[in-house]
Amino acid sequence: MAIERTNSFHLLLSDDEMTLLKLLAEREGLNPSDYLRTTLRQLAGAPPHLAQVIRLGAALGGTIDLASAFKRHASSANRRKKTK
Repeated sequence: MAIERTNSFHLLLSDDEMTLLKLLAEREGLNPSDYLRTTLRQLAGAPPHLAQVIRLGAALGGTIDLASAFKRHASSANRRKKTK
């Protein structure tokens, strides 16, 4: 059963922006509306620095292993704390 949505928001996009939105949504297996909702929720729930990492990963086409990058960052931060 589909979720009933009472709010409506109209966004004016150029043809190339709409094409990009459709391509990004298709890559994730979503329609453009669901893609925008998902992206908004991800960015709204993330701290600013993590939101930047998410955008960077998307800009690079998802070719970054974010889990291993986070592990490396966390381990180096822990080492810095121990040396202080």
